[in-house]
Amino acid sequence: MSRIVAARRAKKVERKRVPEKTRAGLIEAASRLFLREGLDGPSLDAICEEAGYTRGAFYVHFGSRDELVSAVVETAMNQLLDAIVRPDEDLPAIISSFVKALAEGRLPIAGHARISQVLEACARSWELRVKFLATLVTARQRVAEAVRRSQANGVVRESARPDAIAEMLLALVLGVHVAVQLGAPFDAQGVEAELREMLAAPKGARGGRRGSDA
Repeated sequence: MSRIVAARRAKKVERKRVPEKTRAGLIEAASRLFLREGLDGPSLDAICEEAGYTRGAFYVHFGSRDELVSAVVETAMNQLLDAIVRPDEDLPAIISSFVKALAEGRLPIAGHARISQVLEACARSWELRVKFLATLVTARQRVAEAVRRSQANGVVRESARPDAIAEMLLALVLGVHVAVQLGAPFDAQGVEAELREMLAAPKGARGGRRGSDA
């Protein structure tokens, strides 16, 4: 009896996963085509063919093409945020993750959309613009928390203002995306070294606050 129950549960789980896979497949296919051809380039039929699904499957998950564009941009932003601004890392590690992603060609926006496409999509959709701004707020909060965590560990100087540092770094990230898209030269390693030097705690204080209290 237990095997039968387990098999039924497994089937239910699989049925729930199928729609998720279909939606994700459509988003991934659209991401690839948008990156190559722009937001208006590929037809809906081309996107469905790329994903291996029918128009009927498309309309099960998206009410319109604009909803798909919104999902592509939102997915790209969230993937970039989760990949680079991890909530458990200190600031130097986050900066290194960003530079590594840049060096490995995983930018702009995790290979899913160019910054110009993101801004274009936001101009079209008020809802997407709100989501984009919310993502920036989340990123700023995570970076500010990383600054505070790094200050507590004696890695970042105590006089640094977490919110101001977070806003500065976010502005830098957006600027890097523009530079990469334009093909402008950008010395990521040099910028990383300068940031580390600018934010570093004095050598005598790098044992962390806990060590100084001992």
